[in-house]
Amino acid sequence: YMKTLLKIELERAFRNKWLYITLFIELVLVIVDVSTVAIPARRAYEEFYIPLRDYQIPGAYCFWMLVHNSSIYKLCHFLFPLLISIPYVSTIYSDIKGNYIYNITSRTNKKNYYISKLITQFIVGMTVVAFSLISSFILTAAVLPLEHPTKASAEYPLSVQKAFPQLFYNHPLIAVIIFIILESVIFGIIGCIGFVFAYLLNNMIMVILSTFIIYYMDFILSNLYGRYGCLMTASKIAILHKEWIMGLVIELIIIIVVELVACMIMINKKDII
Repeated sequence: YMKTLLKIELERAFRNKWLYITLFIELVLVIVDVSTVAIPARRAYEEFYIPLRDYQIPGAYCFWMLVHNSSIYKLCHFLFPLLISIPYVSTIYSDIKGNYIYNITSRTNKKNYYISKLITQFIVGMTVVAFSLISSFILTAAVLPLEHPTKASAEYPLSVQKAFPQLFYNHPLIAVIIFIILESVIFGIIGCIGFVFAYLLNNMIMVILSTFIIYYMDFILSNLYGRYGCLMTASKIAILHKEWIMGLVIELIIIIVVELVACMIMINKKDII
């Protein structure tokens, strides 16, 4: 029954109009990014790069928003916790308030229900973030050629202080795939924070905002205490600093533990209908 329940929850998530509204918002942001970064770079080929350059001409790898760290990418990173919460977190809250949860748990193990909700939220979070990163790379590559990045050109921000410079310069396409997977997984984990607060709060808007609030509080507190590898900055995997890796891993482990503990508490809680 676990597979059936997971299938039902995934269908609820991927048939939800808010998922597609969220993806549309992301697509608009990606198009703005390509229009303001990649297209001007393409125009500069004829005017500057080709006639004047005799070394590396930057292309899609350079101007892809993850590597370029554009203003739209920074905005996306600010909004991701909200965007990954909008499509599905509200259904977790409405299941409780509408007593749908009791209808399901009366026919199956509570463990199946809660785990399927947690997995679905993780998948939704991953999907929302992966969509923006993949669409950004595809549209950037449609405008600019896929060059082979060179460290000597000084066009790329992946210095030796970053986490993955060798991978990027030796195997750029593999690096792109890994960056997308890692960043999507990170926000999949972060998105499950809303799963916890759906059972703690009595206001749907606050439930949807809970992940964003925790994420932004982490940013503020990290800066106040002089620790700059907060979730908002460290989750930018392409330009992640080496010294931030341990802090990011610890924060993610703490989030996972809290989410799993909350899930276990809800599984073992005696319901009062």
